[in-house]
Amino acid sequence: MSEELLSDEKVREKLENLTIWGFENDKLVTRVEFENYKESVFFANTVFAVAEAEFHHPKVVVEYGAVEVDLWSHDVGGVTERDIKLAQRIEEKLSEIKWS
Repeated sequence: MSEELLSDEKVREKLENLTIWGFENDKLVTRVEFENYKESVFFANTVFAVAEAEFHHPKVVVEYGAVEVDLWSHDVGGVTERDIKLAQRIEEKLSEIKWS
């Protein structure tokens, strides 16, 4: 069952409560930079684990010192409440990571 597509205005309103996410081309997007590849991979694996638990599959690109995530509901071609919730969970996990 697909969810209702959120309007651009509603997406931007919900993003006011998030710090690492933007909204481009009907997707939630973020790029998080790290000190090294190990930290990038660790964060990417965290994103994969959270997404899999929600049965959601964002696009994740891992670079030496960064991870890019594009998040949207493929079945409706844009952002739904489910995407916003996953973005919140990913942001929460990022804040919980102890790097040292």
